[in-house]
Amino acid sequence: MKQVSFLFKNQLITAFFCSLLALTTSIISHQHAPVFELPAMCPINKACSLVIVIPAHNESNRNIPTIESYVQYFKMCKNVQAHLLVVCNNCSDNTVEICKTLKKKHAQFDFMDLKPGGKGFAVKQGFLKALEYKNIDYIGFVDADMSTTPPYFYELIAEMNQHDGAIASRYKKGARVWPNRPFIKKIGGRFYNWVLRHKFHLDIRDTQCGAKLFTYQTIADVAEHMQEKGFAFDLELLYLCQLFDADIVEIPTTWVDAPGSKLTISGCYKEFISSPIRIKKAHKELAARLEKEKLEQINAHKKQMRLEKKHHHRNPVLMASK
Repeated sequence: MKQVSFLFKNQLITAFFCSLLALTTSIISHQHAPVFELPAMCPINKACSLVIVIPAHNESNRNIPTIESYVQYFKMCKNVQAHLLVVCNNCSDNTVEICKTLKKKHAQFDFMDLKPGGKGFAVKQGFLKALEYKNIDYIGFVDADMSTTPPYFYELIAEMNQHDGAIASRYKKGARVWPNRPFIKKIGGRFYNWVLRHKFHLDIRDTQCGAKLFTYQTIADVAEHMQEKGFAFDLELLYLCQLFDADIVEIPTTWVDAPGSKLTISGCYKEFISSPIRIKKAHKELAARLEKEKLEQINAHKKQMRLEKKHHHRNPVLMASK
């Protein structure tokens, strides 16, 4: 009886905070978004090619502006060839029909039509499809709502350098976010981030921002292991990157909250709370296998160094006399 009472109180408190957050967001959303100064386009000297996956669930109202904006922007980018891949995710509107029209119009555009739902499922299938493209350097994804505009996705490409991944962050110093995160959401985000650091030792401030880019090899390593079908897929993706020792850098971004988001706090509360334990358990065997392989590589390297040292002592280099 006490357990039932505790669960009821917990759900009641959660509902209260979610309602308060929704009210705060509603008030803020009526304000006009500021016009942010665009970043200077840093020239990319080495030619590169990438696939940008765009998961879309009933996005008929936002697909055309997003695709047109990204296509036109990357046409102007020297040394960057961007392929856009929209993954229609269990759509019941005319998103698929719009994509068919866009494919005829743009050579660097393609789409997939999937019936199973879930943003994580859509992104994974998009990644697997992107791996089939030829001569691709990078693979990433961006949300269809244009919260991340093309210049800020371009920043991820410019900042890749020797990293295995570059992800947009709303919480790194220098980021510009509108509207400001509600106080309750900030507290919730910090608590969730603390859980991730405690459970995963994941040193990333913003796991959920919808703009991420990785090297082809990184996606080749992790995509097949992705299991999360919902909104917690970002966390799983970054955890898998950590297991494969991928070097991920966070880039402060400019992010404007777009209306019509499919993500609600009340709707994903249970998913996010349970995700750290669930993800870690799901990849327990993979983590153990990769750790074993790392130890074997370290031991093999040490053995090789010992053999080289031993060989050096047996066959000293004779200095030629002058």
